[in-house]
Amino acid sequence: MAELDCRKCKRWKGCPGKWYSYTENGKKAEKEWYHYGEIRWCPRQILWILDHADIFRAGDWVTKHEESGESKQLHPEAYFVKAGIAIAEVEARLESTPNQGELLITQVEDGRTLSNLSPGAYEILMYIKGKGRKSRDFNTWKREKDYRYSIRNRMQNAELDKKLNRVYP
Repeated sequence: MAELDCRKCKRWKGCPGKWYSYTENGKKAEKEWYHYGEIRWCPRQILWILDHADIFRAGDWVTKHEESGESKQLHPEAYFVKAGIAIAEVEARLESTPNQGELLITQVEDGRTLSNLSPGAYEILMYIKGKGRKSRDFNTWKREKDYRYSIRNRMQNAELDKKLNRVYP
């Protein structure tokens, strides 16, 4: 199967977020891995960075676990720079959330995935995702998001009432 390229990703909800390899006995094994150039700060990538935070803090990038020949490449910076940038960016975004995102961090450490996060941790994750940092604080962002959804729901309910010819006194 072709390797996933997050640089071409347009919508994170349809992303499998997996890298596939085959074991010695021919079974397909899934390993989640991202190259630094593929980081687009989508929720799956942020959870992956938080899950491997101790490795990033040590200055190492998570290895891809594939067998390959030794090749020497010249890099324009030290090996620990990109790992430090990735974890520092996630931590800086978490600092702008209530309790520095402790709810999200503890749930990631407990092994939760995107599908089984609590609603509070999911909101924190949605706040810190994206290309850049949000200009509004977390509470303002949440209030505006909730207001937009309530207006949309009211409009959809009004359209449904018109379709069903409901009249309220």
